[in-house]
Amino acid sequence: MTTCLSVAPTCLSVALCVDGGNVDQAAVTIASVLAHLSPGPPLTFHVFHDAPPSRRSRRLERLRVGPHRVFVRYVENRFRDMARFDHVTPAALLRLQLGEFLPDLDRVLYLDADILAVADIRPLLATDLGGAVAGAVRDLGLHAALAEEAATGRPDHVLHVRDALGWDPDDFTYVNSGMLLLDLAALRRERFGERAGQLVLDHPHRFRWRDQDAINLLLRGRVALLDPRWNTMVWLLEREPRRHYVDMAAAALQRRDPWLLHFSGASKPWDSLVDIPDYRRWWRAAIRTSPLWGLSWVRLLLATAVASACGAIRRERRRLRAKLLSSSSTQ
Repeated sequence: MTTCLSVAPTCLSVALCVDGGNVDQAAVTIASVLAHLSPGPPLTFHVFHDAPPSRRSRRLERLRVGPHRVFVRYVENRFRDMARFDHVTPAALLRLQLGEFLPDLDRVLYLDADILAVADIRPLLATDLGGAVAGAVRDLGLHAALAEEAATGRPDHVLHVRDALGWDPDDFTYVNSGMLLLDLAALRRERFGERAGQLVLDHPHRFRWRDQDAINLLLRGRVALLDPRWNTMVWLLEREPRRHYVDMAAAALQRRDPWLLHFSGASKPWDSLVDIPDYRRWWRAAIRTSPLWGLSWVRLLLATAVASACGAIRRERRRLRAKLLSSSSTQ
């Protein structure tokens, strides 16, 4: 991997890939980008949707972002029949085809719809890839998992790196694909989209993280490593014991001054009310984006309260039952 340091002509296009389950979340990502954007040329957001138009996608089309623009493009998903693995949906694999979807663009910034911008992305858009075909952040989660497994002697991810990717687990760099700065012209020249897509389709059970594995495998050695703050994985910093095995310098940067918060993993802030500062940050941004998120927050609040009350009742019943059984056994 190369290290990205210099400056290049600014990219002005941002792409997202969604399905019916995260169209509204894409609106939050876009709104958060614009809320922190410094003055400059307007951006164009290209949202690729792998389902027919819906009420939610129409809302996204009408998102008020002037002078910036949002285009929702309804596309056929060649990966639609692939089984969902963990939280990786078929729509996520559409990012492999951005070069073909955007034939007139030489560069694009790709963002997952579970990303919240908390800083100005213009410096990211202006990054020079230094001859690399993509820019990304090292996946601290995977590298932390490998360090943990080395300490505990219980292999899991190490087997994936060694057997599926064919790499030496002690000598490799793996990036997260939730944020990618892509040289589309270079990727088109080498037919990357076609090759990566076919690789995943031909080996659906080999690659644990589907398109992310294909990106790492085919672009190995040609990805510029960006500042870790451009992809701060919230679950790693806040919830996982693996954080003790992570690159502490990079994690300290992410914790102190994140630029893009990435709610990667299966646990999403919109699914439950979790008492984590960054999750509350996402909800505040979402509610500012649309009052409908306010209604979702109230419903989750009520559901959480009811679940908590029911749990307390069940625990009290178990306590009383145990007390009665204890009393009867002593008589």
